[in-house]
Amino acid sequence: MRKNVRNLLLQALAGVLLAGGALGAVNAGGDEANASAQPRGGAYGTPGAPGGFRGVWPVLKTGSRGTDVRTVQYLLAARGHAVKADGAYGRNTAAAVAKFQKRAGLKADGTVGPKTWAKLTALTLRTGSRGPAVKAVQVQLGLHPDGIYGKNTTTAVAKFQTRKNLAGTGTVDTRTWDALITGSSAKPAPRGYSLHFKKNWKHPSYSKLSLVRDGKTLKSWRAGSGKNKDECASDAGWLPSGTYRVQAHFTNRDADAIDGYAIQLPSKPCRPKAGTKQKRVTRTDLFIHSEMTRFGTQGKDNPGRDDADRWENANDYKSLGCIKLTPTDIKDLFKRLDQARWPKNLTLYVN
Repeated sequence: MRKNVRNLLLQALAGVLLAGGALGAVNAGGDEANASAQPRGGAYGTPGAPGGFRGVWPVLKTGSRGTDVRTVQYLLAARGHAVKADGAYGRNTAAAVAKFQKRAGLKADGTVGPKTWAKLTALTLRTGSRGPAVKAVQVQLGLHPDGIYGKNTTTAVAKFQTRKNLAGTGTVDTRTWDALITGSSAKPAPRGYSLHFKKNWKHPSYSKLSLVRDGKTLKSWRAGSGKNKDECASDAGWLPSGTYRVQAHFTNRDADAIDGYAIQLPSKPCRPKAGTKQKRVTRTDLFIHSEMTRFGTQGKDNPGRDDADRWENANDYKSLGCIKLTPTDIKDLFKRLDQARWPKNLTLYVN
């Protein structure tokens, strides 16, 4: 597939735990919630802000008023507490909060602070969910609280997530609750252009290389890397995970193994997994490339041979540790980077 490849590349290259079923059985004490929502981290989830957030949870107590109070009241109702969502933190709301806190293993002081918020928002909501918990999301978004997680709510959640530098999934999870209540944002996406290689651990030849700008994917291509999944296997394993600063790019590279369009990457140390007999190695001669002549064209088809300068079939996605695209796809990538004037400090992220 490649001419004299071994001479050149001899040294070359799962959370969010969705716990336990429907919220019809949030805890043994009988707190009830909408059957289409799911609890996180046990009966009431775990306190603390998710990574990337620095928000401050509001402290609510008797005498408090407003949207956050209505949100608490809806969330209490989702747990089976008979509380009217009038936005006024009165005696009934304080009593329901204290009862909820006791069942959640918290100090039953009737005041909603960070730990109580974390337990109350231990819900995952998505399209199709119904009930008071959905109303809690809707009032935070300024929507009419009908308790139905339909298309309008999903769209509003996705737009909100995008504004807060979250993935616009339209599903309310831990990070989205944090952003809704505290107003905090996730760490902003890297600015400028970057490349992202996502490995398909089940089918390596169906991995994906993406061109990203300001956190938004512009185009993705099917890609392959290596002949096996061992990142530390020189001349066979796929590209080690990590960050790479692009060193150079060519449209007419003329070498023993890789010709034509190619993007050169720096060498990468690879630490073998614990318990293996492998020694730490440095993967060298790493590229993003295809199979073509040095002129960027396809070589002559020699029947019965796997030609090094000609893309012939899906088996050509396999490489000796680099990232491989079809000739058409790598030219498309180059065209887009040409239009971007090949940004300085272009970085490849490999998961």
